Amino acid sequence: MKNLLLVGLRYHSYTDEIAKELGALGYRVSFHEIQPRSLAFKTMRVVTPGLYQRRLDRHHARIIAHESGRRYDVVMFIQVHQFSIANIEELKRQHAGSKFVLYNWDAVSNHDYRPYIKYFDQVYTFDPQDAIDYGVNYLPLFCIAPFQRLAKRRQDERAIYFVGNIVSVQRYLALRDFKRHCTRNGIKFHCFMACSMLVLTRLLRRGILPTDVSFGSIAHPEFIAMIENSIAVFDFANHQQTGYTMRTIENLCAGKKLITNNPRIVRERFYSDDRILLIDNLDFSEVKQFMEKELAAPDEQFSDFHIQNFLKVMVG
Repeated sequence: MKNLLLVGLRYHSYTDEIAKELGALGYRVSFHEIQPRSLAFKTMRVVTPGLYQRRLDRHHARIIAHESGRRYDVVMFIQVHQFSIANIEELKRQHAGSKFVLYNWDAVSNHDYRPYIKYFDQVYTFDPQDAIDYGVNYLPLFCIAPFQRLAKRRQDERAIYFVGNIVSVQRYLALRDFKRHCTRNGIKFHCFMACSMLVLTRLLRRGILPTDVSFGSIAHPEFIAMIENSIAVFDFANHQQTGYTMRTIENLCAGKKLITNNPRIVRERFYSDDRILLIDNLDFSEVKQFMEKELAAPDEQFSDFHIQNFLKVMVG
């Protein structure tokens, strides 16, 4: 069995699923969280960014010390911009015989990983334009195993759902407008918006007091129920990225319709107007008609996007 050091965000269940699938591929995985997710740490990031960075650097130094002297076939990062250059250089020095692999599920415009590219043997990004601009590999996001076998319940209600983080003021305003449109047009919309202290601060500075956001994660059974009882997902991507969100990929694989603002999607081989509705400038006028269309290929699985194949590309 090969050994793999995995460093990344513990983002919902995705990182745990990555570790699980790596195990199925024959790797013994040692995982470290690149950025602690405690409320105290998140608050520090907003209130005292200098102290936050010093604490983060020490956290990474402890990871390096913990793994000192251990042998790894692969060192894999899911994001890396949180590391200082000094810490990544030290980790590289201590594991000079390992293959270093980086996957970025944020665009360079959000988190600039360009200074780190030279430290990795393979670099992948979910953003196709970044892949072209910076000479790295394009690899779309993935669908974890549980979404590949979801049940379909109460489809007659033709509901739409959204579950995700409010990463920007623009995304919050888009969701607020979409909720209002659904209410006016008798469309059922299930919505869970998670909000960080940083984004809340930005909303308040804009004079927006959100009353429909949460500061924790959605309960997993509630999340699954939303998906199973909906036939479509509302996806509002950050305009600074061209890559597809996790929602896009996992809902394709779960057999859901997509309502998205990412114009690139109409050029994809998986695009069809019965499955995907592109909205422009928050024009929701076609949503109701789109929801009434039946899928021409309701059993399509889009297995190219399954996490098993995603990881085989990087380490298989």
